[in-house]
Amino acid sequence: MSVKIKRPSLPDNLPIINFSEIFDPEDPYIEQAEIADCVITLSDTRLIEFKGVRFRNVQFDQLTINNAYFKDVEFIKCECINAELTETSLKQVSFNQCRLNGMLFTDSFLEDVSFTDCIMHLSSIGFSKVKSVLFDQCKLNEMDFLECSLKQTRFESCDLNRAKFSHTSLNTIDLSSSEFDAIAVSIDDIKGAIVNESQALGFLEMLQLKIKD
Repeated sequence: MSVKIKRPSLPDNLPIINFSEIFDPEDPYIEQAEIADCVITLSDTRLIEFKGVRFRNVQFDQLTINNAYFKDVEFIKCECINAELTETSLKQVSFNQCRLNGMLFTDSFLEDVSFTDCIMHLSSIGFSKVKSVLFDQCKLNEMDFLECSLKQTRFESCDLNRAKFSHTSLNTIDLSSSEFDAIAVSIDDIKGAIVNESQALGFLEMLQLKIKD
């Protein structure tokens, strides 16, 4: 299945701003700017909006946001460890070479989002709608997809070892180019998934079926 992702619409050159000087918690809206080489703390922040923003080499500390909106946003070589995004919408957003370990997306909406060469161990996407999303060459060890709707989503050359798909259908989802020794998924949820031969044999073992020569 070919997944067409709309990339962030951003010019190559954006005005570089100092986030701590510009950001106003009473009016948390930033557009058409690049934020680079800094540490940003956003704890218990609501109704924040970023449009046409590039984050480059930014470390997010204690990132917990609710009802946020990201549109046409790039994250390049950023760190968002144990970040929590709740009831948040991401549209045409890309994460490139980011460390996102333990990042939680809850009750959120992701559309036209790409994760490329990212580390996302122990991250979670729960109770969320995921549409036209690409995970490309990402490390997703023990990542949890909990009660998600995955539409036009692809995992390309990812490490999915011990990932969990709980009440999340993998119908039409292509896992064939990714690697895993084991994943947690129910028989009903794996139906219709696209897998390679060795993966199929693993699922046969999960079903406790024996192949007779």
